[in-house]
Amino acid sequence: MRKSEDQVIRTIGDRLEELARLAPDRLALVCGEDQLSRAAFAAAVARRAAVLARQTPQGAGIALAMGNSPALVAAFFACAVSDRQALVYDPAWPAGYRAAVDAALSPALTLADETPPQDVLPHPALSPPHPDAPFYVGFTSGSTGLPKGYRRGHRSWIDSFAVSEQAFGLTADDVILAPGGLSASLHLYGVVHALHIGAAAVMLRLFHPQRALEVIARHGVTALYATPTQLQMLARAAAEQGVALPSVRLILISGAKWRPQTRAAVAAAFPHAGIAEFYGASETSFISLTRPGEAVPPGSVGRAAPGVDLVIRDAAGRDLPPGTTGTIWVASAMLFDGYACGGGEETRREHGYLTIGDHGRLDAGGYLTLAGREKRMLVTSGLNVYPEEIEAVLVSAPGIAEAAVFGLPDPLRGVELVAVLRGPGAGDHAGLRAHCRRLLPAGKLPRRFVVLDDWPRTASGKVDLLALEARIAAGGAAGRGQMLQRS
Repeated sequence: MRKSEDQVIRTIGDRLEELARLAPDRLALVCGEDQLSRAAFAAAVARRAAVLARQTPQGAGIALAMGNSPALVAAFFACAVSDRQALVYDPAWPAGYRAAVDAALSPALTLADETPPQDVLPHPALSPPHPDAPFYVGFTSGSTGLPKGYRRGHRSWIDSFAVSEQAFGLTADDVILAPGGLSASLHLYGVVHALHIGAAAVMLRLFHPQRALEVIARHGVTALYATPTQLQMLARAAAEQGVALPSVRLILISGAKWRPQTRAAVAAAFPHAGIAEFYGASETSFISLTRPGEAVPPGSVGRAAPGVDLVIRDAAGRDLPPGTTGTIWVASAMLFDGYACGGGEETRREHGYLTIGDHGRLDAGGYLTLAGREKRMLVTSGLNVYPEEIEAVLVSAPGIAEAAVFGLPDPLRGVELVAVLRGPGAGDHAGLRAHCRRLLPAGKLPRRFVVLDDWPRTASGKVDLLALEARIAAGGAAGRGQMLQRS
């Protein structure tokens, strides 16, 4: 009896050679002006995989410290098919981040440029990886200077791919654009899934709204992954140019709650596109989702994704009834293996369920509404940000006695980072910005500074963060307070 495709295809990239044989000249990958056919991409992966097999042991971690490029994608797949682990670094990391991750993970090899391997030796036979073997370590913000490195096994992404196909109808006939940096799991996932199923994957070396619109029109993009911030920027650019992109049939949004106020602008830019929204995390893949056209309660992020068991529990681990806010716990086959580095107590496993510390509530219909995140984590422009990390950087600047970072609502980013400062150096906002740029990625730089000498405190003398945030949000800073807009 012939096995079904789902039973046979169980590891990332194991169809590349078959896809190349079926249609060698069909477009596989677009990045800027570079275009690779299925045959060319499969050959690039095979060459890189052969070199990795000769240079590193099975299961080794390979640091991919490259910007968006076909070389990065080929190297990622080469790690997967050769049973190595791709450690996908962000090339924009400050030197301290990079050094900390290198020290924690000790990669066997680092690939830092786009030069393809000049391989003339016979390719060694590669043993196929086990479906549960780890193939990828991605990174998300941690509460210290060390990013959290989450480890993924083949099966978890294969099962995630099945959800993408079932819930959103993505097929090999699609042209899928993931316009952001591949160090972010959303965009990496979009590109890898496309290539794995034989769809055309489209990416940009650097995200720019105008360039993204040109690429969509040129290649007839049918499906678009985007954060809400990127979608808003694309809609704004399309309106300014007076263009519409009718080829796009599906927009997939993640990274933060989409603001429906942009609906009219998005509909004008993408007149034939349905919008699907999904909530999840690097550690969980899909948790909940909404399908195009689905009527969803205001503020909800949808119902549990296929194959996901979603429950809300109190601090004692008891299941809570509908309408009650508590900790979100999920069970599915898509969960991560564990942290390769970093991590925190907010991420916990119990009896097959996982929580990353997010809080929310389910209604009687199973729709999930998010209430907040433990450990003060914020989401700005699709990036997870821990205020504690930024505060530590600010306090390390000359003349800063105390610092607190909050997120205030922002129509573009979802959340605008605002830093409240105390000390003789608090007014030197140019110096503070320069200090932060040396130590933090751009997405974590505060957009505004507030100088405040009179901080509210608890009875024990600790800063009352809730009272401080409320005062700043109300704009009524008592004592010496001055709002400084970041340029």
